Amino acid sequence: MDLDRVPIVVCGVIFMVVGINAAIYAMASRGGTIRQIELGKRMFQRLRRPWEPEDRALEDLSRAVKKLKTGSDDNNFPDNN
Repeated sequence: MDLDRVPIVVCGVIFMVVGINAAIYAMASRGGTIRQIELGKRMFQRLRRPWEPEDRALEDLSRAVKKLKTGSDDNNFPDNN
């Protein structure tokens, strides 16, 4: 490990942490109390169910596949013979 680069890495990590916290603070302080409450609610919901958008997309795909499977039983698709 190159010890000459350790201070650069530590400063970079500190800079990123401070920057992220400053961005969160700026976003939260821009709006009123209602905006802060809504931001907190959205963050809490995202923490509770982090893959909710992906789950919804998979449910839609599952419904579409099920619909295709039930349609194929009716012989709606032309034969390629």
